[in-house]
Amino acid sequence: MLTAFLSRADVSRHLQALHLLRELREAFTAQAKAASLRDLEFVPPAAGTSTLVRQATLAQVPAWAVTVRSQTPKGVRSVLQLHDAASGQLLAVMDAAPLTALRASLVGALAADVLARPQAQNVAVLGAGTAASSALKALRLVRSIERVWFHEPNLADNFELAHRLQKTLSMAIHAVDTVAEAVAEADLVVLTGQVKLDAAALRPGTHVTVLSAEQFDGSPVALATLEGARRFCDAPEPRLEWGMPFDLDLGAVLAGTQPGRTSDTEQTLFASVGPAHLDLLAAWHVYEGARHDESLTRIDLEA
Repeated sequence: MLTAFLSRADVSRHLQALHLLRELREAFTAQAKAASLRDLEFVPPAAGTSTLVRQATLAQVPAWAVTVRSQTPKGVRSVLQLHDAASGQLLAVMDAAPLTALRASLVGALAADVLARPQAQNVAVLGAGTAASSALKALRLVRSIERVWFHEPNLADNFELAHRLQKTLSMAIHAVDTVAEAVAEADLVVLTGQVKLDAAALRPGTHVTVLSAEQFDGSPVALATLEGARRFCDAPEPRLEWGMPFDLDLGAVLAGTQPGRTSDTEQTLFASVGPAHLDLLAAWHVYEGARHDESLTRIDLEA
């Protein structure tokens, strides 16, 4: 059996955001039975490095996945292996970085769609440029965006990144010097990087999405915001050590079995921790799209 190898460009080419958004919504709505079989973390001898191995299955996907994520002083690298559920044969090996980035952005967009106020159109994006671009693209699939404010902690890059985003997305994006300026008129706030959010800066009724929340060292959101907001997550046990539990389930809101926002003045907070079964769903989506791509490298590993 041939195993397909997908580079970062291959994965990006076969990711259909609108279709994947629908598949993610259906998975949440169906409250699909999923099991992250195991998360194992290894600390190699080299200083400043670690490796996380995640395995997942999903009821409606005829495959299982193993993701290996390595943290080094030079950055993060991750690879996903997709195996046939019946035989265990290796179907594909793919770069997991674009996969997880788009999955996180789309799940964040789903949360904003059901938790932000219906009239919310003004967005503040706080953090890195690449993740900001993905988050805004995903948001545009579910909401009409009127104004965007962007703040990058590295002020030397702030205006350059905002200008690049404006050209890439063909929308007006205003770079600002502080978090307070970015969120002053925002109805919807997206945290994509290591930025602290002051509770005093948020307006009543604001929705906040924290992407890749498990990568934050402690809560990026003030304790007062945590205490006063309805707190949602995309995993039943998010294991976030932020001082307050995230005990409300996004899947239950999407399925209509649990209320989301209960008033226009209420603040809502969604933390995306990226359970492994959602990456499996995204990987299967890519694999299905790439089945007939003759440009991919395929190797019979058992030859």
